[in-house]
Amino acid sequence: MVSHKFGKPILLLSLLVPVSLQTKTPEQWLVQLQQKYERIQSFRAQFNQIFVGRNVRLQESGIVLMKKPGKMYWEYQNPTQKFFVADGDKSYFYIPADNQVIVSNLQLEGSHTPLLFLMGKGNLEKGFDVQMETGESPLQRDNLLLRLTSKNPQGEFSHLILEFSPSSSLIHRLIIVEPLGNRNEYIFTNLQENVRIPERQFKFEIPDEAQIVYQ
Repeated sequence: MVSHKFGKPILLLSLLVPVSLQTKTPEQWLVQLQQKYERIQSFRAQFNQIFVGRNVRLQESGIVLMKKPGKMYWEYQNPTQKFFVADGDKSYFYIPADNQVIVSNLQLEGSHTPLLFLMGKGNLEKGFDVQMETGESPLQRDNLLLRLTSKNPQGEFSHLILEFSPSSSLIHRLIIVEPLGNRNEYIFTNLQENVRIPERQFKFEIPDEAQIVYQ
């Protein structure tokens, strides 16, 4: 038997939620996010990255800077110092403790790399089926969550989960779920949009005597 004592508070809460939040479809929220990130030219944030796999849980943190077109700077500060730098043409992954740099060509057009969505790359509405996510709880009470499933399934991930602020349209969390169940979670805090970032931030100089691996 269902108790009716919760009816009034639930009704009251629904009345307090703006009508626009109640009536927007998942597709409309996705368009709103797309338009927001197409307008953002650069941003800076602190991040926590949590990888969860079979009997494995790893957590790292640092700072991230992004600037259009296709420039990224990830500095992992804890527990191990690492750098990922993309200058729009090539990317460099460097772990000082290993004295090794992995150099790759950066393919922006047609790429399915989820983090490029933060650069406004790709058309989310055309590339994904979307629905409200119900299996995860938001980190912040007023945030909403969307589940994105690729219309053209590929091996990198099975689906994505975006947590965002409905008022600012800023993405505060991105969860990448792989076909085998592993998940990579990025949590962004202290977000600053359209900040001035000097070009030299994205110029990586390979350290002397570092081993270079081309991919």
